[in-house]
Amino acid sequence: MPHPYKWRRLLWLLPGAAFLLVLAALAARPSLQRAIKARLEAEGARRGLQVRIDAVRLGVWPPLRLRRVAVEQAGRRRFAAAEVEVWWRGRPRLVVGDADLSGPAGLSVHAAWTVWDVLASDRDHLKIALARPASGLVFERVTTPGRTIWTARASDLATDRLLEVQRAGRPILDGGTLRGALQCIEEAGEIRFDLDATAQSARLPALASESPDAAEDADSEERSLGAPVPIALQATGIWNRAEGILEVPHFGAAIAGASASGTVTLRGLGSDPAIDLSVEVERVDFAELLRASGLPPPAALAPGGGTVAAASGERSAAAAVDPSRPAAALDLGAASLAATAQGRFSDPASFVVTQRLRFTPPARLPAVIARLRGDFVHDVTLSSGDRRVIAVSPASPDFVPLGAVPPLFRRALLLAEDAGFASHPGIDLREVPAAILTDLARGGAVRGASTITQQLAKNLFLSREKNVGRKLQELSLALLLESALSKDRILEIYLNVIEWGPDLYGLGPAARAYFGREPAQLTACQAAFLVSLIPAPVKYQVSFKDGTPGPGLRQLVDGLLAKLRSVDALTEEEYRRALDEPIVVQGRGAAAAAPAAEPAADAPAADPPAADPPAADAPPAAAARAGRRFGLYFPPSCPRSPQSAPGSRHCSSNRSTSRGFHPPTSATISPCSATGSASTRWTRSR
Repeated sequence: MPHPYKWRRLLWLLPGAAFLLVLAALAARPSLQRAIKARLEAEGARRGLQVRIDAVRLGVWPPLRLRRVAVEQAGRRRFAAAEVEVWWRGRPRLVVGDADLSGPAGLSVHAAWTVWDVLASDRDHLKIALARPASGLVFERVTTPGRTIWTARASDLATDRLLEVQRAGRPILDGGTLRGALQCIEEAGEIRFDLDATAQSARLPALASESPDAAEDADSEERSLGAPVPIALQATGIWNRAEGILEVPHFGAAIAGASASGTVTLRGLGSDPAIDLSVEVERVDFAELLRASGLPPPAALAPGGGTVAAASGERSAAAAVDPSRPAAALDLGAASLAATAQGRFSDPASFVVTQRLRFTPPARLPAVIARLRGDFVHDVTLSSGDRRVIAVSPASPDFVPLGAVPPLFRRALLLAEDAGFASHPGIDLREVPAAILTDLARGGAVRGASTITQQLAKNLFLSREKNVGRKLQELSLALLLESALSKDRILEIYLNVIEWGPDLYGLGPAARAYFGREPAQLTACQAAFLVSLIPAPVKYQVSFKDGTPGPGLRQLVDGLLAKLRSVDALTEEEYRRALDEPIVVQGRGAAAAAPAAEPAADAPAADPPAADPPAADAPPAAAARAGRRFGLYFPPSCPRSPQSAPGSRHCSSNRSTSRGFHPPTSATISPCSATGSASTRWTRSR
């Protein structure tokens, strides 16, 4: 047994040894901190990530603290945290403070403070579980030779306590209570994934437009999300990164009053992407969908709302609908859809869309829709702010019955605005892919895909705002119009209420204002001119402020005349006369009363494009001459029908816009592919 003196000596030495250890640790801490920082940044670089850490601190409690951590991937995604701490309480624990994950298009995910328990941290097995502010989320990675499995599981996870999902600083998603799993298996150059998740009381982005000062409104954040709804998502697929192929043999989604399923394959990712999509929407309840999107029902459908009234004078001013009022209180009908789409993103004209839509109208049509079957009056707001009443009735001297509209004018209108008008039920998806791709390529809303019925719904009942919410309301109204009215009645109302210039509404007043004659007396060239104004009747005014159309607007007119010739609506002699006819707009000045405006974004250039030499198989002389005038040539093999005419909305070689003809600076239209054009089969129940 040691002598007591030796014990006392050891006790005296221990504090000294501890003091020396502390001094050594303090001396070594800066180098250890630098080594840890360098190691973390090097590991990130090895994985293609840029890691920046402002400070690393070693201490007693917590043992490790990282301050202002940022991880970025090639400028596309960025993770940042104010602090990351590593603790030890029987097992490692991570504390992440004030974290943000930023993505493209202003998308961001923010979490204030989260605490994670590290359940496994081997080289081949990593598993962490969320402990605070809520539990129920586990991430796991298991690595075996040649194979890595990533799994995320949620069990009754209250996402509103965990994170905020925003875009441009505004909330866009509340995931509600989440349950489900996502598994990704990386093996042999492929990633196979399987998603099966449900969310209760989830809230999607509200599609209602916000006022400029909405951000200062105390209730703005609440209104930026729609009503709570259940959501279910399923998807299985394979991503082959080397070959650039993503195959999803099954996906399914159920949101509010809509459920959809289908398949999708993307090829050529990273080079020339192409898509093959098939989707079936079993049922869309429009009232429920509007409610889930944070949208009130269209104001016109509410009792006492709208700007349409019976001609007897029973009319009230447009009434705003309280957004808090549930849209489900109104029955807007339901629709089912089956559609396919194939094409290359680099070539919008390559898309072929087939569709089958069935709409079941409500048991009782809204009164404002049923009222359109007879005479009615429509209120419009003039540029001065005053209101004007348009009487859609034979009793009005400005009213033009459809029977008094020249057949050539009707043909020109349908070729330019809606070639499938006679066959679709108010919505035509065939132009949607090309419209979306054109808008993305030009960075804005350039090309429209609205049918005449949708345009009528917008003119009668909606504002001129361009947003997804208004488009959703427009779709529901278009289907209601088609279920209540005949095609002829829709066209008749359309021609009598749409805008043709500043404070100028209806075909009759437009024909008299521009040419001093009735619609029945219009020449082919004058009819083409009026139709060409429809996409931008105010903006185009500057193009003929001197009384004759400038080169750009004349190109639109000549292009429409060429379409009419291609479907034999004009003979060769009539076509030649129309091309040579000067357009003289009479004294309204057309633009004299209109404020100076820039031409529409998709209007052609002021200078005519260069002419291509005529081909050996060129069409008749006048058509060839017109082709040279605006850089187009129509091969005789192109079928002559409204659906497949060159430049029409549904010609497979068409590269013009659906709203007016916008020729390229120099182009030769290849022969139309009659067999490759979109096919459509419509059914409609009343």
